[in-house]
Amino acid sequence: MKLSRSAILLVGDTLNFGGTEGQFAEVACRLDRSRWDVHVSCVRAEGPLRAKLEAAGVKAWSCGRGSFKSPRFALVVLGLARYLHVHRILLVHTFGFYSNILGVLAARLARVPVIASQRDLGDLRPRFQRRLHVALLGMARYVLVNSEAVADRLEPVSRGHPGRIVVIPNGVDLARFAPAPDQKGHWDRVRIGTLANLRPEKGVEGFVRAAALVRERCPKTHFMIWGEGPLRTDLERLVRAQSLDGAVELGGATATPELVLRGLDIFVLPSLSEACSNALLEAMATGLPVVATRVGGNLSIVEDEVSGLLVPPGDTTALAKAVIRLIEEPWCAANLAARGQDRIRAEFSMGRMLARIEALYDQALSGRAV
Repeated sequence: MKLSRSAILLVGDTLNFGGTEGQFAEVACRLDRSRWDVHVSCVRAEGPLRAKLEAAGVKAWSCGRGSFKSPRFALVVLGLARYLHVHRILLVHTFGFYSNILGVLAARLARVPVIASQRDLGDLRPRFQRRLHVALLGMARYVLVNSEAVADRLEPVSRGHPGRIVVIPNGVDLARFAPAPDQKGHWDRVRIGTLANLRPEKGVEGFVRAAALVRERCPKTHFMIWGEGPLRTDLERLVRAQSLDGAVELGGATATPELVLRGLDIFVLPSLSEACSNALLEAMATGLPVVATRVGGNLSIVEDEVSGLLVPPGDTTALAKAVIRLIEEPWCAANLAARGQDRIRAEFSMGRMLARIEALYDQALSGRAV
């Protein structure tokens, strides 16, 4: 006897490169189709990740039109609520700020249970938007967050409903992000890199300044910055000002981060705000020693002096010293890398994440209140 599948709708913001967008695409492609009739939408279903969805047979459509500040936004909500009714959607899972606003309102209107998400620390938006977001999250049956650090920030949402906030860390594809079969350190000319959207909270300016300090002690080092964003021009100017032309390279966006990471010897995450960094998980899965800042969810991934090194955010000198230590003590770097890789394999696999998400779907569909 063939069991009927439950129709669910996943709603994201866009299909551009980014941590939340990447996790959205992975979940959309990997959910068990024998159990779930998966519908996928985005406020704007545009961006390079669309090709990944289509390759997996997933068709994403745009559910948002115009500005959320427009009076026509009410029609957008009504249109999505109608979609839920027509397609007999039993559960909605939203992934980002804008999809939370649209998806939670439409789901409540259609009387469909909804799982909202917060996948950052919530400190990067204006106060009004933060308050609006907290209010919307309070209307969801569950709120999925990707680290305890995020859960701590959402105490007002969980007040009186202790089971509403559910922590499920991001997952990493262990097969894709595995070391190259012949991967060895190149300690004669060490390659140090970071991978991030070039925005202020990612702290990449500090990475460039630390590079100048590292090269004073270790001149045979090369630094790579992978990613795009509004700070690119400022970073190029800083590289020139620090006389780092040829030593620091901005490689732009990449669709193959696994290849980028295999070309490094040390990975650095200099973020000033971070919830559960995909790049950090991927670097550790690839077998790289890592230096990360002591912020947010980084502390749930890296145990200082055990699976990596942690430094204070914004402390360029401490960041440089940690990198220099890994260069000058390759045995220490190798031990940290091995323990870090073991930790990722044990606790942050894609399969583990998906199993926990599907268990949350079952719980939401069971009608158990929080």
